[in-house]
Amino acid sequence: MPFDGAGFVHLDRLNQIEDVIQLIGTPEKWCKGRRRTRDGRFCVYGALVEVNARSLTPVILQAIHEVTSRRYYCVEVFNDDIATTHALVLRVLNHTRYGLAQYRTETCRLPKLSNWRLRFQEWVSLGVKSPT
Repeated sequence: MPFDGAGFVHLDRLNQIEDVIQLIGTPEKWCKGRRRTRDGRFCVYGALVEVNARSLTPVILQAIHEVTSRRYYCVEVFNDDIATTHALVLRVLNHTRYGLAQYRTETCRLPKLSNWRLRFQEWVSLGVKSPT
């Protein structure tokens, strides 16, 4: 259906990552060791909580792995790692944003069949010739 609302979920997630980037976009707005400071700085996870985007945590963890080639079990550990800089945080968040935007455009272009039986039938029908 063209107006079933499926694309709005991805648009909402894209807006959420934009809000996170806006919240900690400069080094003066980002911190380590605390989710939020008294002067209004946030760590990555604190920014996710602030904009109500904790559901993005798995996507950000995947982006962290793709950018750094290291696996972290939570965003806080990445944020507080001694090797993590504000520039690296922005690279990860921008990579996350790019991935969400890419996923949104791919799902809009290529409708995927959600039922495995339908996918199987489509696959079988491609390889079988008609008896007529």
